[in-house]
Amino acid sequence: MISVKGTIKNGVALPLEPVKETDEGRNVIITFIEDESALPESSNGNDVSLWDLIDKFQVDTGIEDLAAQHDHYLYGTPKK
Repeated sequence: MISVKGTIKNGVALPLEPVKETDEGRNVIITFIEDESALPESSNGNDVSLWDLIDKFQVDTGIEDLAAQHDHYLYGTPKK
């Protein structure tokens, strides 16, 4: 996964930095940021990465098998 800053112009998302031609046609998820100051500062001084966001917003549930058994905890299905 890569992260690219951009803007919206006439309803079209435009990256503010170059992307590779090999990314042409690639599926993307666009997240609108209301206030950039709400984003955490990167630990290395570069753009904020997915790992920086995970570090800021992670929650310790105390459930050891949450990732492996998420259907059980979300939907009540039997554990696998």
